[in-house]
Amino acid sequence: MSVINATNDFDQHLLKGILAADNQSIRRVYDLALPSVITWVVKNSGTEADARDIYQDALMALFRKLESSDFTLTCTLKSFLRIMCRNLWLTKLRDAKKYQAAPLENVEEVSLEKDMVAQLEQSERSRLFFKHFDGLGENCRKILSLFFDKIPLADIAKQMDTSENYIKKRKFQCKEQLINAVQSDPIFLELKS
Repeated sequence: MSVINATNDFDQHLLKGILAADNQSIRRVYDLALPSVITWVVKNSGTEADARDIYQDALMALFRKLESSDFTLTCTLKSFLRIMCRNLWLTKLRDAKKYQAAPLENVEEVSLEKDMVAQLEQSERSRLFFKHFDGLGENCRKILSLFFDKIPLADIAKQMDTSENYIKKRKFQCKEQLINAVQSDPIFLELKS
């Protein structure tokens, strides 16, 4: 059984209720933060249905976390859920290229567990990389894919029926193009800070 620690008894009780799939606890968790999440999502290009979907996703992620490992909540459960929902919604907005969010008000500073933060950041980095990698020309994608697979440049040149010097030059140009595209993306600047 997982060990659950929270900053207060009420949150501790609710977390144990979520883990036990207790309907009364789950209803209380919905009452706890859903209204403020709906308000915030609606202010940031969403609908009430979007907010409910995001909230459900956040609860499922929390349930999986509670089920799979020990869990320590370092802020209130309400703040934790609001921040999870905010991150999920901002990710969805970024994906839809609509990112211009208002600040989430009255939320305590929170440090999500390091592994969760690392997973979110890694996911964002991967999404950012592949977004710009897919935007490269076919020739660049092929050269870089082979290069990332640690295929020697001479072998890449043979596969592409060209010279090794050409492949060296193109690999450099393609990498520069990819790096510049990633670094000029507003999401990169956000991840960097």
